[in-house]
Amino acid sequence: MTATTPKSTTELAAAFEQEAQRLLAEYKVPGITLGLLTPDGDHFVNLGVTSVENPLPIDSDTIFQIGSTTKTLTSLTCSVLVEQGKLDLDVPVRTYLPDFKLKDESVAAALTTRDVLTHQGGFQGDLFEDTGEGDDAVAKVLDKLAESPQVVPLRGHWSYNNAGFFVAGRVIEVVTGQTYEAAVTELVLKPLGMDHTFFFTNEIMTHRFAAGHNKIDGDMVVQRPWMMMRSAAPAGSSCSSTVTDMAKYAHYIMSGTMPEMAAAQENAADDAQVPETPTLGGLDRTHLWTPVRPVGVGINSFPGEEGQVGQSWFIDQYPDALIISHGGTTLGHQSDFWVSPDRGVGFIAMTNASNGHAMNRKLGEWVKRELLGLVKPERAAVKLEAGQLDLFSGTYDVIGQTYKIEAQVQDGQLVLVIPNTTSGGTENLALRFIAPQRAIVVGGDADGLGVEFLMKGDEVDFLRFGARLYPRASADAASASLPVDAL
Repeated sequence: MTATTPKSTTELAAAFEQEAQRLLAEYKVPGITLGLLTPDGDHFVNLGVTSVENPLPIDSDTIFQIGSTTKTLTSLTCSVLVEQGKLDLDVPVRTYLPDFKLKDESVAAALTTRDVLTHQGGFQGDLFEDTGEGDDAVAKVLDKLAESPQVVPLRGHWSYNNAGFFVAGRVIEVVTGQTYEAAVTELVLKPLGMDHTFFFTNEIMTHRFAAGHNKIDGDMVVQRPWMMMRSAAPAGSSCSSTVTDMAKYAHYIMSGTMPEMAAAQENAADDAQVPETPTLGGLDRTHLWTPVRPVGVGINSFPGEEGQVGQSWFIDQYPDALIISHGGTTLGHQSDFWVSPDRGVGFIAMTNASNGHAMNRKLGEWVKRELLGLVKPERAAVKLEAGQLDLFSGTYDVIGQTYKIEAQVQDGQLVLVIPNTTSGGTENLALRFIAPQRAIVVGGDADGLGVEFLMKGDEVDFLRFGARLYPRASADAASASLPVDAL
């Protein structure tokens, strides 16, 4: 899986920008801010505009929503509290939240903070309830979680779970006596010098920021309103940042370096007043990417490859490089973030477009190839007969929503018919099988995304797509569901 042609850092940086410009035009993304971090230095590329309606050029201080990459900040904040002796990740959540409730009492009693940081709660994951802008927003959303269904047993089938991070956020609040946002700012953002990373619109709007855009009928349309939900802040609904701030974060994750703190200590040393090093500086970061369990098809890996999850980071281990990653999606913004700690290479991409991941995946693969020597493997298609494809066809429930996902056999190929929540209607995703129960999407903005069918005996139990579990609907429920063209 290695194939590199040695290039100078200057050549790589120029080629990176050229590739980014090509992909920006191909995917018609309004704007993107990029960071390419190498052992020889950092390179930032800013292309496009903040808004198609009121355009300003993107620069390295333009603020974008980072979405679910915030989960890694939530996780790191928990680790700081562990280092301070204030939090134990492996005791029940009720140690800190005595009134914590779930529909399944046995899960509520046993759930730990480590479980939620690794997406193992098993309850409804995509729960987005706006509980207001008050300091009690996170506490209130746990009341909504208490009413949500348990989809699989605790630590059962793995499924990406936003709602678990609401629990982690509330634990942070109770342990610190601060709001979630204040605790993360004090314990992580300030020590790292991330002074352009914010949680509130009244902070963001005083700086240059990117408006989100949705792809509708091939055109980019500004997302209104600027969508931020305080109740979901620990999972990534509100945190926004710049490429330069995210580069500081990447360097800390890779090497433990905190340039701003080092400079402050050096300056203070001249006055014989060296400030106390924050707990963050002495943290053993490697526990963040110690594998906890497999997740099936990887989240940010090459198409079809299996991945693992650590403490909120997704892990891809290759013979020549370790890559840990996360990404984020909010309404109108999509971002990707990965680092290779052993190679000193990082990739940051933040877009103001609902198809930004498609561009980021292609550019990220370029970086993996050119800097790490990792080449996307060619995976032969596995031919399934019509009768075998019929096994997977049917209706799959989207927990907590009225719409469903349909798997249909069309012209001898299995196709997922999924709702398009930004433009309305549905879209068809053609699948190419690479194993008897595993496939990848072929074509379009979702090209290369992994799909799995989890079996229970001879029947399909779950579809896993976008890292989430969708249970197979019963025959009665499927016959009663809306026609696909009415979703």
